[in-house]
Amino acid sequence: MKNSATENEIEKEAFFGILPILTNQKKYNFLDALLVLGGYCIATWSYTQGSYLATLVGFKQLLIGAFLGAILMLVIYQLPVILSVRYGIDIWIWLKAVLGKNGGKLITVIIIVINFPWYAVCADLFAGSMSNLLGLFGITLPQNAHTLLAILCVLIGTFIAFRGISAITWTTRILVPLLLAVGVIVIIVGFNAVPFGQIWNYKPAETGFENNIIPYIISIEANFAFVITLIGGMAEIPRMSKTESGGYWAGVLGQGLIGSFFVVIGAVMAISMQYVTGEMIDDPTLMLATLSVPALAFSSLLLVGFANIGTQAVGSYIYAVMLKSSFKKPTYRMLIMVLALYVVLLCVWGKIVQYFGSFLTIGACVYAPLAAVLFTDFFLVRKQKISLRDAFDMPGHNLYKFTKGFNLLGLASIAVGIVLSLAVYNPLTCKVHCMPLFYLTPTGFSFIGTCLCYYFMSRIPAVKKYVLPESLNMNENAGAE
Repeated sequence: MKNSATENEIEKEAFFGILPILTNQKKYNFLDALLVLGGYCIATWSYTQGSYLATLVGFKQLLIGAFLGAILMLVIYQLPVILSVRYGIDIWIWLKAVLGKNGGKLITVIIIVINFPWYAVCADLFAGSMSNLLGLFGITLPQNAHTLLAILCVLIGTFIAFRGISAITWTTRILVPLLLAVGVIVIIVGFNAVPFGQIWNYKPAETGFENNIIPYIISIEANFAFVITLIGGMAEIPRMSKTESGGYWAGVLGQGLIGSFFVVIGAVMAISMQYVTGEMIDDPTLMLATLSVPALAFSSLLLVGFANIGTQAVGSYIYAVMLKSSFKKPTYRMLIMVLALYVVLLCVWGKIVQYFGSFLTIGACVYAPLAAVLFTDFFLVRKQKISLRDAFDMPGHNLYKFTKGFNLLGLASIAVGIVLSLAVYNPLTCKVHCMPLFYLTPTGFSFIGTCLCYYFMSRIPAVKKYVLPESLNMNENAGAE
């Protein structure tokens, strides 16, 4: 009977991923949404981000960039979640109007391919923490144990996702406050073990760039990219929020404050370990064991482990529902298993952390123009109106078929944005192609350029009729139905 009830809950949540959530069915107040999105951001990938930033800029610059850079991007970037709350739908439903039914499917798959490797980063860090801590107690694991531990993280997180959103909600309610406490402990231990001035006045010895402004801009770009690649949470969680302001600010503060706080913790950790050991390490358990006592490291281990497992669970749910919005036939559980298999293959490959900086910026190459198209379409082109009957493919409603299911203007604008980003900066070689535009950061320039391209093209009368087919049938289809 219990299994049947669980199955019904899972199917209910998958169903909500396709159809609008009514006002009386919404689950999250501001605090719940904040904790879920905050928990989504504070896996140990935040420590990796902090360690990466510490190789580029001094601590003061890092502190300003981590908070202000993230919040600046999120204040703009999170605005379209208003539609998710207002209509009880996720952004992937809106994408059918922006990119066409098949165009939405294409972008969904691309996003899964370039973004779900984040969970391989989580799994790798989980495995590293476990291995390092066991090593401190004299337990030596076989060579392939790292991969097996990473896979274990994926499997446990996937199991929680099988249980549905209720299990995830209660996990984050307990976990996030505890992880914040661990973060405070790490900060205290770091500043006590190392002279305050060594951290506060820290500057990287060698960034690899002759012009000092380049690594600083790259650090801002990394902060933009870090928050902008968390679009999955932006698309799914707010639709369950009870108020528009609550859903919006939960995203801004959950990612901009809680997520950035843990990025700074990662930087403090890495700087402290470099001072004490000569090596920049972003593993919190190893840091606490080295700078404090093994018992404290052991107590943090469970929380760090659960953080990565919890993030895997939230991510699996979010992206399974995203896929469900575009591909209706596969079941929720089947989609979760496909996602788990993808991460497991990346864990077996084992090099995702090695290419962290490039992976981060490549993701932003796609996300920035996608976010720009969503923003422009929502506020300036479609002006917060959509035909839900057509977006949900109801019989006799096919306004968003465009050109064989593809909105050519939306897709072309995203392609332009990708080209603009790569024209400024090559994330694989770290080569700047146009310094004046690089000051805007690749993500910033791509976002602005895509907004302008999509907006001005949509103002051309013939293109406007193509992009806004509902305007041809206003009485029947215009407005959120």
